[in-house]
Amino acid sequence: MIAVYIILAVIIVVCAWLFLIAPGDNEKMEQLKSVRYAHRGLHGTVGGEEFAAENSMTAFKRAKEHGFGIELDVRVSKDGEVVVFHDETVDRVTGGEGRVSDLTLDELKALSLMGTEDTVPTLKEVLELVDGAVPLLVEIKEKALDHTISEKTAEVLKGYEGELLIESFSPLAFGAIKKHLPKVPRGFLADKHTNYEKTRTLLHRIIQRFLMNFIARPSFIAMNLKTPTLFPMPVIKAIFKTPMIAWTVRSREEEIEAYKNGFSGVIFENYIPE
Repeated sequence: MIAVYIILAVIIVVCAWLFLIAPGDNEKMEQLKSVRYAHRGLHGTVGGEEFAAENSMTAFKRAKEHGFGIELDVRVSKDGEVVVFHDETVDRVTGGEGRVSDLTLDELKALSLMGTEDTVPTLKEVLELVDGAVPLLVEIKEKALDHTISEKTAEVLKGYEGELLIESFSPLAFGAIKKHLPKVPRGFLADKHTNYEKTRTLLHRIIQRFLMNFIARPSFIAMNLKTPTLFPMPVIKAIFKTPMIAWTVRSREEEIEAYKNGFSGVIFENYIPE
């Protein structure tokens, strides 16, 4: 009799675990899962073109002209504008100083991106440029308990008619996204957080094990190219057949390796995919 109880307990635990890690589904992912997304736009000097800064209008224009999907990052300025910028501070990319969230849009617009004529674009400007020509993969750069960026981004994206996906390292960010943009595919950005000192927290360990998938049921997983077998990713892939997109792929050889490892799409930079 004890053996029966033990078996029942194991079954309950396994079912509960599968409930927590289970992703969702979205029919749009079938056409978007194999897209090659230019990381922060087609930046750098690839293709023999002049240098283009990351997350710049020039980089986005080039990606659009080549027919590649576009991956970009969004934050919110001090005066509430959704801007396209990766880092928390402007120091590395502009040579200026301060957090993006502490600067107004006018102050951000006064900064040069990597010494070019490009300045910090707004998400609205990028949407007008792309105008549905290629898919957009928007990364929400949000802190755990502050949903301002998600909510502001959802407001801007609402009504956009082009192909669109949203991703984030924070499963909590998807609560607002799911509420305001329920039909847009959501993707969990996955990595081995324990590899980095600043993310060796209990919350990051829980996130790393996909135990917060139940919050928004991601339609795809955007996984670090170097950690394709991070547990329980093989289980999610085998049982739920969840689409996997690899980041960040930096050569044709890495792209080929990504496909061999079961990735259907890639987020790439530093080369032009064939």
